[in-house]
This record gives sequence, structure tokens and C-alpha cells, in this order.
Amino acid sequence: MVIPGILIVVGCMLGGFLMAGGNPAALIQPAEFVTILGMAFGAMVISSPMKVLKQCVSKTLGSLKGSPFNKQAYLDLLTMLFRLFSLARKNGLLALEPHLSDPHKSDIISKYHSVLHHKACFDLLSETMRMMVDGSIQPEEIAPMMDNSIETHEAEGHMPVNVMRAVGDGLPGIGIVGAVLGIIITMSHIDGKPEVIGHHVAAALVGTFLGVFSAYGLINPVVASISQVESEETKYMAVIKTALTAYFTGSSPAVAVEFARRAIFSFDRPTAQELEAACKNAG
Repeated sequence: MVIPGILIVVGCMLGGFLMAGGNPAALIQPAEFVTILGMAFGAMVISSPMKVLKQCVSKTLGSLKGSPFNKQAYLDLLTMLFRLFSLARKNGLLALEPHLSDPHKSDIISKYHSVLHHKACFDLLSETMRMMVDGSIQPEEIAPMMDNSIETHEAEGHMPVNVMRAVGDGLPGIGIVGAVLGIIITMSHIDGKPEVIGHHVAAALVGTFLGVFSAYGLINPVVASISQVESEETKYMAVIKTALTAYFTGSSPAVAVEFARRAIFSFDRPTAQELEAACKNAG
């Protein structure tokens, strides 16, 4: 809901300004935009390596699409896991090898595009299952190994969030810098006509407005949205871990996916009947 939210924020700001008799043209101050936004971007460059800056861009663009982790995404995941577990139980773990080696050609995995789309999540799943197939890991080692991968992914996801949050928190201060620069310019025209002085004061105040508005109306809400998606991705990974841990420690395919279903947030969790129907229809 990022785009609708931005439209509401900008629309209400401009609407209120117009209702109070303001002239929107007075807010168009290119010099203030260059100063405020340029300094904010420069602060990001100073505080972040290029790899984190790229993440900031990709995470911001991703937030515009909203969270992909919904009930259908979880149904796809649990149904796919059920089919893989059932195959392994019927034909042995080695039967999973061709599916894991080339998932895009697998007649099971390739049907679930929402699972394949989340590369980090699918890598966690496939790499862990491949180790079980190879016999290079014991069942009791699955949970701590996957916890380590999830914690690392979560820490990596926080890096762009921390940078963007710091910039958002600093924007009001940067806006004050823009306003001070505007006042300096105003003072150099102190002997001018009142309308000239008024124009320069208004331009200076736009700097403060732009800094505060960008921080609390745009940047920080977008950062909050990105953080929410990151939390949901972490939960998606935790659901994968729950399913694999349950199955490889002796649970049946149906019980393993039920363990995983109960680990899903309530607003995204499919009912037991929905999961049972999806598994039967897929089989």
C-alpha cells in the first residue's frame, strides 16, 4: 500500500495548503530541492558501501509492489513441501535429487512460481534438503544450521533499512541547514523591497518544510514498509525451517506441513481444511 499511502500524504498536504489559501507554486524552489535532497543522498553515499546503496534502491522499488508473502504464497509453499516429502517417503530421499538439482525442470517445484521467485528463501530450502539427500547432515543439525542462515539473512536485510532510517532521521536537520542558507541569502537582500525579502524568506522556509515532510511523510514510512516486508520474509524462512525440521526428524508429510502452517502469522495462515484440499488437488 506504499503508492496509495504516498498519494494520500501528498494529496492531503497540498489539499490543506490550498484550503488555507496557499499557492502551490511557492513550494517549487529548485535550489532547496537540490540542497536538501542532494545532501541527503550524499549522506547515504558517505555512510554506505555501493553494495548497500544498491540494496537501498532495490528494497525501495520492491516496497512499491507490497508484500508478496500472503496466504496463497504460503499455500504454494506448503503444498510443494508436502509433495516433495511424499515423494521422498515413497521413493526415498534420492528421488528428490533431480528436483533439487534443476528446480525449473522439476514437475513439482516448477509449478510453484511464488516459491521459486524468492531466491534467498528457495536457496535455504534446496540447500538444506540437498544436504539431507547427500547424507552430509544429521536431522538434529538442521534447525541450528537454518537458524544461522536466517539470522545472517535478517542482519543483511537490516543494513539498507538502517541506512535509510538514519537518513530519514537526519532530513529535518538537513532542512534546517537549507533554511539557514536561505536566511543568509535573505540577509544579503535586506535592503530590498518587502516583496523581495518575503520571497527569500518563503524560499528558506521551504527548505525546512522539505526536510521535515520528506522525513516523516515519505522516507520513514517507506522504511517502515521495507522493515515489515523483511519481517515477513524472515517468517517465511522460519516456516520452511519448521517444515524441514519436522519432516527430517520423523514426522509424516501431513504432520510436517501442519507444524509449518501453525508457524504462519494468523492473517496469512491458511486453514487446515484449505491446506488439506490444496494438497489433495496437487496430488
